[in-house]
Amino acid sequence: MLLSMAKVQIIGTKQCQSQTIQLLQRLGVVQIDPWSERRAGVQQRMTLGSEIISGRERLAYAATRVEALLVALPAVETVPPAEFKTDEHRSPDELFQAVETDLGEIGPQTQALTGRRTQLAEQLASLSRYETTLRQLLPVTPVYVDLEYYAVSAVWVERRFQPVLEILTQQLQELTQGLCEVVSHQVNPDMIVALLIFPKSQAGAVNELLGRENISQVRLPPDLAGQSLEQALANIQERRRAIPQELAEVEAQLAALAQTWRSRLLAWQGLLHDQLAQLEVQTHLGQTDYTFVVEGWAPESRLEQIRAALRREVGEEVLLIELPLSAAEQEQAPVLFANPRLVTPFEPLLGLLALPRYGEFDPSPLMALFFPLFFGMILGDVAYGFVLLALMIYLRWRFKASFFLRSLSEALIMASIWSIIFGFLYGEFLGTLGEEIGLHPLWFDRGHDVQRLFLLTIGLGAGHIVLGLGLGLWDGVRRRSRHTIIEKAAMLVALAAIFLLVAVLAGYLPDSFFTPAIALLVVGVVLLIYSLGKLGLLLGPLELLSLVSNVLSYLRIAAIGLSSVYLAQVANELGGLVGNLLVGLIIAGLLHALNLVLGTFSPTIQSLRLHYVEFFGKFYRGGGQPFRPFQRLHL
Repeated sequence: MLLSMAKVQIIGTKQCQSQTIQLLQRLGVVQIDPWSERRAGVQQRMTLGSEIISGRERLAYAATRVEALLVALPAVETVPPAEFKTDEHRSPDELFQAVETDLGEIGPQTQALTGRRTQLAEQLASLSRYETTLRQLLPVTPVYVDLEYYAVSAVWVERRFQPVLEILTQQLQELTQGLCEVVSHQVNPDMIVALLIFPKSQAGAVNELLGRENISQVRLPPDLAGQSLEQALANIQERRRAIPQELAEVEAQLAALAQTWRSRLLAWQGLLHDQLAQLEVQTHLGQTDYTFVVEGWAPESRLEQIRAALRREVGEEVLLIELPLSAAEQEQAPVLFANPRLVTPFEPLLGLLALPRYGEFDPSPLMALFFPLFFGMILGDVAYGFVLLALMIYLRWRFKASFFLRSLSEALIMASIWSIIFGFLYGEFLGTLGEEIGLHPLWFDRGHDVQRLFLLTIGLGAGHIVLGLGLGLWDGVRRRSRHTIIEKAAMLVALAAIFLLVAVLAGYLPDSFFTPAIALLVVGVVLLIYSLGKLGLLLGPLELLSLVSNVLSYLRIAAIGLSSVYLAQVANELGGLVGNLLVGLIIAGLLHALNLVLGTFSPTIQSLRLHYVEFFGKFYRGGGQPFRPFQRLHL
């Protein structure tokens, strides 16, 4: 259900403004809307002075630095220091100075360590590339090169430019007067590596030539320059073995810093956010020369709590007034759920489509009933249900910090319980293996009684659609929408007539019901055409066909469930045909794992689709705005 909301106005003297804003933020139950100039009178929207804007910019800068440090430091479990509970009463200047003092101590240490970590990581990556290059150069390097007098330079040349290498060799011979040697080797089908060996006295001229010809050299790090390739390779390998240990030491120092400082940084982050929010919300207020005005929304059930807190902590100079709501304001009111614990996991699933409008029926309880039921009917296997239940319990614990993932896992926990229940009703354990271990269906075997399964899903779909149309009819009555009332009533009459006709044609009812059913169908179609206006003659029959197709869509519950049954049967039969127990178990296990994955995703998607498309389309409008109270970041 949705909580009843009240439009409130809080008026007080400007001396109480700061204290009132802090109290509202601490209570966290009032959504403050921007002040509108629509009202006639002396109130105008509040603006911030230059000093306040300057203070806000300084706090924002400090908050950015704090967040950067929190990103740089590893996450560890911390508890905010007790002294921070009283820091919320500091002025913005006092808060800024306190934060700057801590940042001046922790900032340079963190920056030095993260810089060292980045340097070591880059060095490790570059040494890996150098090692690969040197390993390719060693086989073509002459062992007799005297590095005291001769320099060795390596260049890479694409194989298609091999003639350029020949021209370069001639130019080097002329430049060094024959004291140069070029050794080339094809390292892969596309690249050639060439070693240039020349007197050190000619190094400048050779480098100038290579630069003029736009030929890039392989340059070793400065600390390896002048070494033989064997020595350079050995030093690179030794350095690569040492860097991980240095990185581990840096990480350990960062972890120690995080253990000492992260709790303080998190507390500063919360306090800075709260101070910035207090400054920002002032631009949402109205004002006169001596008073301020807050306008927004609050749950009706919390109004007395807010009044009592204002009287106790601020005084009688601040008043809370409940404003009357117009029809337009009721449409714009924010929505806040107040459902039982078993229903709350389905609120995010509803939010994937759209939130209900204020005053509209909240379908979350119906999702909590039908989503797990549809899921269980589709999967319907004891073994699969227990495996999914264990997996979802683990995921709920693993992702407890994520509201959406935790809610989804809780919804699937309920769905897996229904899967176990229907597994016993169908007599399924890893598909047909249930028969082998003596598990008999408590209701019916869906793999062998397909007709009953189809009738069950169609009946369930018809009931679901009728419920949706009934809710749509109720919504039309609530809004006094004549068009909606006639349309939904016509659909209900037409759907009842269609089922009467089907029952007569199938022999479940006597032929005497045929004529009343036809008459009822005509009445329903005529009303439907009338409700749709000028295009009713065209759209009426289409709407009726769409209604029938909506009911038939619930056959997907049976179809997808049967595909799971048959895939499980194939897995069991293939595992038994192999002849080797171990291989058979592996094959069957892989197929059952695949079936479980499909049996988790498909029922989830199809159950949501049946709600979003077939069910909600009959009554749900959506378009509501979530309730966003002005509240603190930290607790």
